[in-house]
Amino acid sequence: MKGKNNVGKRNKWRKSMVLALALAGGLLFNTVQPTQVHAEETSQQMIDKKAKIDTEVKKLQEELKSLEKEIEEKVKVFNKVQADIKEVDANIVDTKKRIEQRSAILSDRMAAYQAQDNTVGIYLNAVLESKSFADLMDRVVAVKTLMDADQELVDQQEADKASLEKQKTTLDEKQKELQKQFQELQEKESEMEVKKAENEAKSLALKAQIATKQEEERLEAERKAAEEEAARLRALQAATPVVQATNNNANTNDNGNSNDNNNGKANNEKSSQKVVVGSGAGTASSGDAISVAKQFLGRSYVWGGSNPSTGFDCSGLVQWSYKQAGVNLPRTASQQYLATQRISASEARVGDLVFFSYGSGIAHVGIYLGNNTMIDAQNKGVVIESLDWWNQYLVGFGRI
Repeated sequence: MKGKNNVGKRNKWRKSMVLALALAGGLLFNTVQPTQVHAEETSQQMIDKKAKIDTEVKKLQEELKSLEKEIEEKVKVFNKVQADIKEVDANIVDTKKRIEQRSAILSDRMAAYQAQDNTVGIYLNAVLESKSFADLMDRVVAVKTLMDADQELVDQQEADKASLEKQKTTLDEKQKELQKQFQELQEKESEMEVKKAENEAKSLALKAQIATKQEEERLEAERKAAEEEAARLRALQAATPVVQATNNNANTNDNGNSNDNNNGKANNEKSSQKVVVGSGAGTASSGDAISVAKQFLGRSYVWGGSNPSTGFDCSGLVQWSYKQAGVNLPRTASQQYLATQRISASEARVGDLVFFSYGSGIAHVGIYLGNNTMIDAQNKGVVIESLDWWNQYLVGFGRI
C-alpha cells in the first residue's frame, strides 16, 4: 500500500510540474509576444519613415534639376545669340570689304572722267577717233557698256551701304540681347547657389531623422554649416549697387517718401555717375594673377567655364588666375564676395576684386587694375574695360 501511495504521489507531482511548466510557458509567451509585435511595428514605421524622407530628399533634388534645366535653356539662348553676333560681324566685314574695293574702282573712274572733263567728252573722242561707221558704233557701244558698268557699281555700292547700316543695327540689337541674357544667366547662378545651400540643409535635416546617433551628430553639424552658408548667400540677394543706393538716398525727402519729380532724372544719370576709386599698388600675388588673366584676353565668355580648356565665366577667370598665383578662392562670385575683406572704393588697389549686382545677388566679379579699369570675363569675352558703365551695378570691392 505504501509503494502504491508513493507512486501516486510521484505521478501527482509530475502532473503538477507539467501544469506548472505549461503555465510558465504561457506566461512567458504572454510577456514576450507583445514585445515582438511592438518591434515589428517599430521596424515597419522606420521603413515607412525612411521611404517618406527619401521622397522628400528626391523632391529637393528635383527642384535643383528644374532650376538647372532653366539655366541650360538660357545658356542655349546665350550661345545662339553669340553665334548670331559672330555671323553678323562676319557679314559686316565682308560688306565693308566690298565697299572699299568698289570705292577704289569708282575713284579711278572718276579720275579718268575728270581727265576728260566730262562724260560727253568721252563720247566725242570716240566719234572723232573712229575710222568708219562700224568702228564708231563699236566705240559707242564700248563706252556705253563701260558707263553702264560704272552705274551698276554705284548702285551696288549704295545697296551695300544701306545693307551695312541694317547690319550695324542688327548687331547693336543682338549685343543688347546678349547683355540681357548674360545678366539673367548670372542672376540665375546666384539664385541656384542659394537654392543649393538651402536644399542641402533641408536634406541633411531629413536624413538625420533616420540616422544612428553617431551619424546624427555629423549630419547635424553639416546641416548647421549649410544653413549658415544659405543665410549668408540669401543676405546677398539684397545687395544694393552703390549708385542705386545713392540715388535712393538722394530721392527721399524728410518724411522718407520718394520724390517722383527727381526719379526719372536720377535713373537716367545712374550710369554716368562716377564712383571715386583708388589705385593703390597691388601685391606680388595679385600681379601674378593679373598677368595670368591677361593671357586670355579676347577669349569668348563661357558660362560655367573655370579653366583654359573650357573657357571662362567671370568668377572662373578670377578663381583660375589667382590659383596660378598660389591663392585659393571659392568658385562663384557670391562665394568670392563672402571670402574677401570689404573695403571702400577709395581704398581699392590693384588686384582687389570688384563686385556687381543687377538687383538680385552678387552676379559679376572682375579684377581691379587701377585707373578705374578692370579685367573680367563678360558677354563680349575676356576684356579690359572701364568701370564707368559698370558703376550702375557696382556693389563694392573685396581684398584677398
